[in-house]
Amino acid sequence: MNELLGLAIEGHGGMRRWREISRLRAVLSITGEIWKEHRKDGLLDNVTIEAETRDQRLTIAPFPGAGRYATWEPHRRTIETAEGVPIAERRDVPAAPAWDDLDVAYLAAEACWTSFTAPFLFARPDFTTAELGPWVEDGQIWQRLRVTYPACVATHGREQVCYFDGSGFLCRVDFTADILGGARFAQYPTDYCEFDGILVPTRRLTFVRDEEGAPDLGATVVAVDVEDVMFLSA
Repeated sequence: MNELLGLAIEGHGGMRRWREISRLRAVLSITGEIWKEHRKDGLLDNVTIEAETRDQRLTIAPFPGAGRYATWEPHRRTIETAEGVPIAERRDVPAAPAWDDLDVAYLAAEACWTSFTAPFLFARPDFTTAELGPWVEDGQIWQRLRVTYPACVATHGREQVCYFDGSGFLCRVDFTADILGGARFAQYPTDYCEFDGILVPTRRLTFVRDEEGAPDLGATVVAVDVEDVMFLSA
């Protein structure tokens, strides 16, 4: 583990605490222009996600409405009744989203799982990380870490650049969303709070960025607002 990743992990609560955790539950809302554009606005307001932290499994409830919930794994997603009866299922990794409820669940679940497990996830031996040096933005100096995800982990972009402040807090993530035609984005995590010994950003804003890295702050593509998080042991 390189020095910057070690600082980041300690800043978010430390690996010792993270290894005690196997599951998480979070209450949040996911809004933004991307959902309005595809007539899915409000679908992810005030939902509860429950996820495993070691394997990519996650549920979203209620979804897409009362008495229903979505399940997600990288190669399978379902919509089920409150009693666990599947009413819709898809078994593929979308090359491009159809923007129906199943693919909205895929996009939201994949993003939530990787967000809540970072930066601890990056310490896995199948991840590759490299320090890139400092970046100055709005008078702040952040250190950059290039993170390459292994093929076995579903993510919007295989290679990402993470920016950390002097306390190890994640302040920005640059990624290219292959599933959205290679669009470039910059995400800004802010408003950190401690939940069960883990530091979590309670707000994440994602913007389109240009080739030089400048974000277009005029439109929030995705906004994630976290109300509460519980980290649970096995």
